[in-house]
Amino acid sequence: MMKKIIFILFMAVLLLSSCKKDSFQETIQLGAADFNISSDLSISNKNISESSLLPFYQDTDYQYELAEKGDLAGRLHIKLRKIDNGDQLVFMQLEGMAENAVSAMVSLSFDSSGQAEFIDWAPRVIERPHDKNTGDDRSTQPIGLFKLNDDDSSELVLSKQQISSPHKMDYADGLASQIRILHDEKKAYKLEEKEDQTAIQFKLEAEKGKLSEQWFMLSKGELFTNSQGHEDWINYQIDSYKEANGWLTVGGPMKKLPWSIEPYTKHGYGRNLGVMVDREAIDRYISTKERYYYNLMANSAADLYEYRKEKGTKIWETEYTSTWLKNAYGLTAPYIDTRHNEFIGLYLAKIGGELHSSELMKAQLNYADYLLGQIKEGNVIKVDDGLLIADYFSSYDQKQKTHASMNHVLGGANLLLDCYEQSGEEKYLEAAKKIRQAIENIGTAWIRENGDLWYQVNPDLTFAGNDYEQLTLVDLLKHQRNWESIGESRSPVIDQLIESKAGYLAKEKVILLEEVKAELARQGFSRP
Repeated sequence: MMKKIIFILFMAVLLLSSCKKDSFQETIQLGAADFNISSDLSISNKNISESSLLPFYQDTDYQYELAEKGDLAGRLHIKLRKIDNGDQLVFMQLEGMAENAVSAMVSLSFDSSGQAEFIDWAPRVIERPHDKNTGDDRSTQPIGLFKLNDDDSSELVLSKQQISSPHKMDYADGLASQIRILHDEKKAYKLEEKEDQTAIQFKLEAEKGKLSEQWFMLSKGELFTNSQGHEDWINYQIDSYKEANGWLTVGGPMKKLPWSIEPYTKHGYGRNLGVMVDREAIDRYISTKERYYYNLMANSAADLYEYRKEKGTKIWETEYTSTWLKNAYGLTAPYIDTRHNEFIGLYLAKIGGELHSSELMKAQLNYADYLLGQIKEGNVIKVDDGLLIADYFSSYDQKQKTHASMNHVLGGANLLLDCYEQSGEEKYLEAAKKIRQAIENIGTAWIRENGDLWYQVNPDLTFAGNDYEQLTLVDLLKHQRNWESIGESRSPVIDQLIESKAGYLAKEKVILLEEVKAELARQGFSRP
């Protein structure tokens, strides 16, 4: 009898061990590739949704809740963004929610006729000096580009994998500051090549409270038709790492933030609106029409519209607190940064012109109208009969006025002049004239003893701060050019500011950007 019981138990164990584990597996067709995702965990919930806020992209979101023994262990979010040229960007985010790390295997397989060609996007490593504001940036450019030799001549750009954790600080009325801490970055992939198939594989893995993220771009044709242009982009990403976006996510790009944030960390990253609009890629697409830049341009516009939808706002609010602004004015996230919104309006209008999108072409006018509303509400610093729009303000607390810096002020005024030229509506011109009047009323008091300009004027009309090296000079020159373009006279006071700033930079032996030297010469200044 005992032998019979032992035999039955043995057979039961054998049967259980031979049963297939309840695991998760999904295949998404991407045209040229099979996109396979699998995990040892099971699915406790699955949701698929589609959305599009602009006509040139379509998002499909796959959201899975992964379970182990019936308990929630993690969440997997895959965003498939299809561009209207047939190319696709795919963003993956795995969130760990259990004591043990969760993982998911990803495989991209292609029917191919030969070996894939790989172009390394990190052919050299440069020294990144410690930045006094942002510290050390540990995020880098994508791994590289694969030419896959399939029937569609497919090309794939694959990113590195970032491991981070979200952090936030809560304030009153449900408001909060949101950042990420970057813990690690991995060059995670394996290339398998058989006679008629190529597969690129990698593993997402996330511990409790952490996010593992990776993305790729899949194209049906050449992303770069010009090899020199391709090499220029690789070098741009390496040399201009502070501006280049390498860490893309389901919600937009992550960039290194200053140390002056809360919650405080030296390794803080976040969605910086100043680089969410990918100005370099947009400018390069306009001049070259390369496919890779088109995809980044479309993705940039999509990210901005999806971000605004997520926040439920009419313009773009910064989602992390600057302790510099908090200490000076009591201003916490979310708040409005006028310069970031100016760049967003300007570049969305540029994209609209390229894509013949009336929706995007209105972006500048919409923001100009918002500025007119702020003037009406008194969010300005009055200087006799002129006014300066404040750099920052909160839609949730209008009590505290912040300073006005020359570059923000000129950026807003230049946008108003662009909108006047575009629409012919006098309201934009009148507002720009009020700003010019305030600058002229302050006059040469903007100039410091060393010939440089003050960075900001405070609500009590005192000055503070060191100016940018060349940014403000660019804005001053553009401002004078804009007045001339609409048939108005130049401002003699602003000419004095330009002369002083250029003289200071010459004295300090600062090497001017070529476009700055050319514009100084064009406008007749003696120190190009």
